[in-house]
Amino acid sequence: MKIFAVSVFLLTSIACAQPISFGIRGGVPFTGAFSDVTTTSGSSFVRTFSNSNEFAIGPMVELHLPLGLSVEADALYQPLNRAQEINNSITLVTNATNVNSWSFPVLGKYRFLHLPLIKPYVLAGPSFRATGSSASYLSNAGFTFGAGVELKAARIRIEPELRYTRWGSDASIAAVQGFAPSNLNQAQFLIGITF
Repeated sequence: MKIFAVSVFLLTSIACAQPISFGIRGGVPFTGAFSDVTTTSGSSFVRTFSNSNEFAIGPMVELHLPLGLSVEADALYQPLNRAQEINNSITLVTNATNVNSWSFPVLGKYRFLHLPLIKPYVLAGPSFRATGSSASYLSNAGFTFGAGVELKAARIRIEPELRYTRWGSDASIAAVQGFAPSNLNQAQFLIGITF
């Protein structure tokens, strides 16, 4: 019983002594949110695709643990751009809409090579996504991994990084309604600023 009490006391002391940092993370995706899909019927076609790669931005929190480990949680807002071209062999009509999207990655992070100003790191963990009703068929869970470096200046840390997310399969309703399926493989360049 004494060993258990001492273990709980030590683990609680270690957990309470670890700093929590808050900040903001933002960046740009390399890939569009939707796959490029063209359907034809006679001499007309409909093409649905991502017209532009929008931005991603939101708050972050990180719990620093011993041995270079930490856990980071982000809430990233990213509008998903969906465009559609309709060509009926006489006219070409293009329309585009933005779909609101929030992603919530919860990532384990490991820093190595603890140099005075630069600390490279790797990260991995699950990601969750909530989208507007017009894209509710998109997968809402995936797995993210990436790498970056932490640059420390006084009490501010700047963290440029690359992330790759593999989303799960979309709901089958997408095929019925003719919506473009999501791009399951998505990559981003992000910069975090924490205090």
